[in-house]
Amino acid sequence: MKFSTRQDIEAPAEFVFERLVDFEGLERQAMRRGINVNRKSPSQPRGVGAGWTLKVPFRGKLRDLVAEIREYDAPNGLMVDAKSGGLDMILTADLLALSPQRTRMTLGYDVRPNTLSARILVQSVKFAKGTLQKRFETRVSKFCDHLADEYLGASKR
Repeated sequence: MKFSTRQDIEAPAEFVFERLVDFEGLERQAMRRGINVNRKSPSQPRGVGAGWTLKVPFRGKLRDLVAEIREYDAPNGLMVDAKSGGLDMILTADLLALSPQRTRMTLGYDVRPNTLSARILVQSVKFAKGTLQKRFETRVSKFCDHLADEYLGASKR
């Protein structure tokens, strides 16, 4: 099952990429949402090999998730592999500079079940795919709006 969205951001690609890989800031945001985040290594690189273990609330349960950066291509994008139970997930973020001050971000999230119980879980989630896709698009849109506002505020200083 795949979710994807494309958003245009009023900020340069380098700025957007730097905020996208601001792992400390993203970790803080996750913790505010009730997600327990631990780095694979306290001194991990900011690129391929960086990883986290997370405890994510999903459908009334805390689920263990392990994530690791597989591709890191500044300022064009990155790819993250994640595993949770019988699910393999791939998150891709691609950035395209439309102009010096405008960037298009394409964000995709692919979930693939490996076990029977994971297939049943994914099948049950497919019934709500439309709602989940809208929620995904809304959250990404808010993130992109925040980036544009942050860039506008930083460029005025």
